[in-house]
Amino acid sequence: MDESTSFREEEIKKQYNLKELREVIAKSLSKGPKTDNDLRKEIPEAKYEEILNVLKNMLSLKLIKKDGFPVKYSLSEGILKTLEKRKELSDTDKHIIRANLIIESKSNDKGLLRTAMEKILDSLKKDENYFIYESSLADIVVHDDLFSTYISAEVSCSDLFNLFRLVYFYGVTSIDIIKPDKLNVPVSDLQSSLTTIVDMIHGYADMIYELKNKNDVLSKKK
Repeated sequence: MDESTSFREEEIKKQYNLKELREVIAKSLSKGPKTDNDLRKEIPEAKYEEILNVLKNMLSLKLIKKDGFPVKYSLSEGILKTLEKRKELSDTDKHIIRANLIIESKSNDKGLLRTAMEKILDSLKKDENYFIYESSLADIVVHDDLFSTYISAEVSCSDLFNLFRLVYFYGVTSIDIIKPDKLNVPVSDLQSSLTTIVDMIHGYADMIYELKNKNDVLSKKK
């Protein structure tokens, strides 16, 4: 594994850890105001410094507010409304599979990168095979002399085939299944999913073969 790949995976892991801890804290605060020590007791698997950092992050994003002495944290009015909306969405969502995903991309052209990623996100939002809970496009940063950004989204779908389709057609970099804990897969669904994987592998093989032929032709012309 090269350094750039390692860096990317570490950054993605950090984003997921931040998002997961933020969601745990938000869920706790949805039940009422809490001090940082209250949260520390409720979330023993998280380090105290991590909780403080996430609280600071949530304050800067105006997701929560603080008041009183000792200081207690509570959800902002906007977030309470968002949670109510998410519950309504969840109640109407009949899909059995739900996941967090990241789609990362790099380019030496900042404008083209932004346009391409906006098109991908717009296409995902309009895709009737998926139910989108939330999605966002990160700010573009420079890494390894290239412009880099990523899409993060929480998405649900009806079956394993559409899950593989999501990964294949949208170039998903990382995916974390939220539900279900177990999945009963019909043979027809498994067959469709495997066919998608086979088509994908053959597509890559054909592309590599064509590139090799082009390189051979160019080499002979030199």
